[in-house]
Amino acid sequence: MKLAAVYLVFKDEPFVPASFAAMYPVVDAICATTGYDRNLDGKPLEPDATVQRLLSLPDPDNKLRITVTRNNDWLPGQDAPARLRNAAIALAPEADYYLIIDADEVYPTDILQRAWEEVQRTQWAGYRIRSWTYFKSWNLRVDPNNDYRPFVFLRKGFLFNNDRQVNWRCLARYKEYLRTWRKPKIVTFDESMYLHHGSMVGDDARVQTKIRNWSHNDLVDPEWFDKVWKNATPESKNLHPFRGSAGLYPGLKYIPNAELPAEVSKAPWPAGWIEE
Repeated sequence: MKLAAVYLVFKDEPFVPASFAAMYPVVDAICATTGYDRNLDGKPLEPDATVQRLLSLPDPDNKLRITVTRNNDWLPGQDAPARLRNAAIALAPEADYYLIIDADEVYPTDILQRAWEEVQRTQWAGYRIRSWTYFKSWNLRVDPNNDYRPFVFLRKGFLFNNDRQVNWRCLARYKEYLRTWRKPKIVTFDESMYLHHGSMVGDDARVQTKIRNWSHNDLVDPEWFDKVWKNATPESKNLHPFRGSAGLYPGLKYIPNAELPAEVSKAPWPAGWIEE
């Protein structure tokens, strides 16, 4: 079976060496999708060097494919993240499954390999995985875990409707009935499998760029950056940027480099993003 990564990138230059290298041995194609000089609302902005960095990474098996979609209104889906992911799916029609991954999500390669082996064995329509989220640096992990389980594997034939939400009511649904005698099934990998999400890792500039250009930036508390982010310490509580949802990031736990996967700890990061 063939696996293609649907790799959403947006001003993620510092993250792409780690996330790209970690998945490279497992996938057959890496389909990077970006608006390049457009944010996730379609508004113009100054691009960074993410695409150039991607093109500079070692790719001995010629796995990288890139689509730049400035105007995504013509693509299926209700918002830009869904449409950009659908554009990436179109780059690898030969794939049996798609790995859904954002540039700031880093897998331990052995965990991703185990997950892919389970997908090939069980062959359900979709899969979720547990995720550790990090705040300010890779050495500060959101704790207790908010039990975020992103959607990470999708069977061929389906497309995204909204962000990572799949449109299950399509022709592929009926093919699932014929194949499995049941509606599309989504399962979660066992508790030993985690990805590592650098959602809030970075300096002031990176985090400001992210919250201003999110497809759901209307949910961000306008006072969050100055009141919460700027004053956050390892002892801080209730850190999530969405209005009324601060408790989704209840607190932080220090994680030494030795307890991080090598795919994170040995990757190159800007100063301050991980302990030296």
